[in-house]
Amino acid sequence: MSLVSSVVNGVGSELVCVLVYVVCVLVCGFGALGALRVSWRSGSHSDTRLSSLSCLSAGVFLSSCLLDIIPTFLKEMRETFTELSVILYFPVPEFIMSVGFLFLLVMEQLLLTLRDEREGQHGQTDGREEKEALCSGAVRPRPDPSLSPLRSSMLLLSLCLFFTLQGLSAETVRPRPHLLLRTALVSCSLAVLLIHGQMRRFAVSVSMAALSSAFPLGLILRHAQTHWSFHLARSTLQGLSVGSFIYLVFMDVLPRVTSANQKRIANVTLILTGFSVFTAMLLL
Repeated sequence: MSLVSSVVNGVGSELVCVLVYVVCVLVCGFGALGALRVSWRSGSHSDTRLSSLSCLSAGVFLSSCLLDIIPTFLKEMRETFTELSVILYFPVPEFIMSVGFLFLLVMEQLLLTLRDEREGQHGQTDGREEKEALCSGAVRPRPDPSLSPLRSSMLLLSLCLFFTLQGLSAETVRPRPHLLLRTALVSCSLAVLLIHGQMRRFAVSVSMAALSSAFPLGLILRHAQTHWSFHLARSTLQGLSVGSFIYLVFMDVLPRVTSANQKRIANVTLILTGFSVFTAMLLL
């Protein structure tokens, strides 16, 4: 009976932790959406506020990428190879991240090539005029706005995949306030960046629901398989998602928030503020 009661208590505590995680993500994500909606109704400076919040969110994602997601993946990947008694003479974890980065780069360029061919001569003329303007220094290159919804979707997908795989690798589920704070910060930042990436509010709401279910889904699937090949496949997928996340942060999020010709120092200050806030969360 004591064994059964301990199992029941363990499952109950895990359910409570999962529920707290889901509620935290949903409350923070929808709270950010609600705050943006109130801002849009209150006055004419909503675009400026959204731009400022996007800069803060970019700093959060930059810090999350460099100080949390990449180190976590590298640590878990090396632990996986240690368990398999494999000595690495080649930077395999870094190579997997590079593959994820390059895969997204190649796919995006293929989509752009197909789009340009579909546009035909008109698109080629616009491309030549833009190139001549860039060479003359008259125009500053900016992110392609037509790619924003696609990149926002890929950003959500890479985050959901990473958190799902984090749930798969979790051995125990405990209430950790610092992790909840970091998750809350990431969910708020994701909501702001998705809105800034021209996603509809309904799609953003669905995205928040998907993000909140990613980690619990990983917890459910972690009991499905314990074979060593499963752990290796999990680490490989995690590396590909990390590489995709790196690409999106440096090729979409940061260029998007720094492309404005005005208030550059203020934007950089906000990026550094978001970076510092998430870094402080890591020190808790």
